[in-house]
Amino acid sequence: MIWIKRLILAVPFLIAAVLTVLVSFVDQFHLRREHTAGYCFLFGAPWAWLLDHDWFGSDHSRWINSLIGYAVLLWIPALLYSFCLWLFMQLPRWLKPQVSNANREGEPWTS
Repeated sequence: MIWIKRLILAVPFLIAAVLTVLVSFVDQFHLRREHTAGYCFLFGAPWAWLLDHDWFGSDHSRWINSLIGYAVLLWIPALLYSFCLWLFMQLPRWLKPQVSNANREGEPWTS
């Protein structure tokens, strides 16, 4: 069961990796970038309110700007998706009522 949870938490990073490779492949071979860019923006769209603040600035080299773009569009949303999935998996554990050790051993309730 623990491996299934780990695989589910890794899915957003797998998607980000596939999109990163796809974007670099399309960019390298000068193919139509609109569709691939649309998938990247679609992946990061739920987090746009958080990521649109230009946290890193733009006074960097072209290579660093490209890395920051990948991080903001793909890798930070993957981290946020994975964190939300982890919280969702932890929710049943937190909402489960706590049973004292006396109840587990069959002893009567003590107030």
